[in-house]
Amino acid sequence: MYERGPSYYFVQPVTEKWFNLGRHYVPALIKYGKLMADDTPSFTVSQLIDRYLREEAPTKAPRTYRDNVQQAKSLRLFFGHMQLEDVTQQHIYQYLDERGKRSQVQANRELALLSHMFKKAVRWGDLHHSENPCVGIERFKEVPRDRYIEDWEYHAFREHAGDLIAAYMDFKYLSGLRQGDTLQLRLDQLKDDGIHVTIGKTGKRIVISWSPALRDAVDAAKRLRRPVRGLYLFCNRKGQPYTGSGFRSLWQRRMRSALAKGVLKERFREHDIRAKAASDADRAHATELMAHLDAKTTAKHYRRKPEIVRPLK
Repeated sequence: MYERGPSYYFVQPVTEKWFNLGRHYVPALIKYGKLMADDTPSFTVSQLIDRYLREEAPTKAPRTYRDNVQQAKSLRLFFGHMQLEDVTQQHIYQYLDERGKRSQVQANRELALLSHMFKKAVRWGDLHHSENPCVGIERFKEVPRDRYIEDWEYHAFREHAGDLIAAYMDFKYLSGLRQGDTLQLRLDQLKDDGIHVTIGKTGKRIVISWSPALRDAVDAAKRLRRPVRGLYLFCNRKGQPYTGSGFRSLWQRRMRSALAKGVLKERFREHDIRAKAASDADRAHATELMAHLDAKTTAKHYRRKPEIVRPLK
């Protein structure tokens, strides 16, 4: 409460709006008490999650949005009933200890989401003490995936999996695109100077220039569309793009068959093709191919072959 001229005023902490409480001290003090009681509403983590999923998460890439929705379910079960100001680092460590029993990687991802939610709560004025309890929390150590697809594995599975998977594998290996960007690729993005793509995860715009091998891969995919009419390079019989879950189901069926028939000795993921592309390219080209903003990301998560170094002499 502040005295300005002949009157007393209350300044709202978030909006900094001034409220005239009158000229007399005792009545002004009573009004001040009522305003303080009404001006600091308590927000629960569940309410924060609702606002975040409504206002912030939809601005992210579709896959990231879906991941946030799933991650928020786990966070809500543990923290949902708590007031934002009551969440402490001890609570967060309790959550990590319990969640880490099932998946340490997912626990780290959920902690990252919770931290971003609290960051937004500070900006939105929902967290009045302006401290993010997630700052400084020690996360689980993650070991990057190191599965590298050998050439013989690539070709063996390609021959076994059928024309659609074969065309998809060749295109993904040559272009380095993520699954979402590949499945959503439209025919009008195939232009004379190359394939024009806006990366869904980062929004970065790239043009993948043509090579004879890439043209062959695209032509193989186009042949599979006949007589289907549609806008997408990889589409189902109705001309619609494959969903991520639908394509993963198809991939897993072919993979189980290859393992059962002895075509492969060890499973590999669809995403490992992207890592094979980054591993088989030279270091600078790999970062360009992955469309990463930071070469460290390429080196840490996608370069899975030992680096070849020259001797001193």
